Amino acid sequence: MHKLDLCNDRDTTKYNFYLEAARSSPGEVLELACGTGLATIHLAKSGIHITGVDISAAMLEYARFKAQGLPVEFIEADALTFDSDKRFSLIYLTGNAFQAFLSEEDQVALLGTVYKHLKPNGMFVFETRNPLGTDLSDEEETTWGEFTDQDGIKVKVSGTQSYDARNQIMHWVTFRDWGFRKTTSRIACRSTDNDTLKHLLTRHGFHIESQYSDWDKTPFTPSSSSIISVCRKKQGE
Repeated sequence: MHKLDLCNDRDTTKYNFYLEAARSSPGEVLELACGTGLATIHLAKSGIHITGVDISAAMLEYARFKAQGLPVEFIEADALTFDSDKRFSLIYLTGNAFQAFLSEEDQVALLGTVYKHLKPNGMFVFETRNPLGTDLSDEEETTWGEFTDQDGIKVKVSGTQSYDARNQIMHWVTFRDWGFRKTTSRIACRSTDNDTLKHLLTRHGFHIESQYSDWDKTPFTPSSSSIISVCRKKQGE
């Protein structure tokens, strides 16, 4: 296991959700913010012709290494400005990647990319944390768990969180402790409530078909921790 995949979510239930979406929308598939290709490669192994786009050259280098011989193309590009002549039957983001777009302007630009590259009536699927079902309180350093690295060493993981309510952005700081060394990483994620999300999607050319709270398709409720949205590009647009 490469270090870029360590600690990443490898929940095949989630990946099978996106595989089912791809099979229900025959044609080529685009994953935006694909990272090291965990989901992309899962779909490609099932014969789905898929393109993965990410801004990180390092992540894509490893994704290409893992994907040798599979029907997948990886492209280094910013999802906000990605431009291709291809039109896709399904576009998706996973790993809560939608939250990495930290302003409404960025969210609108992302949806513009999706809209432009979807075929008429094409499907757009993504998940995001539901702020009404998520603990947004500030937290001092707490233990989050541990994992075993590629050398068999157990690594303790802890972190802090602080929420910027004005800008709706959660800041996480993660500490990974090998015992003989410790690393620090930071991530910021924007929280968007479902009413705002639905308005945003509708205003920018999408019809919401379904919303779920988990990968087993449990219907979304206001207290769900996740919002999984299945959308269509509006007919005639």
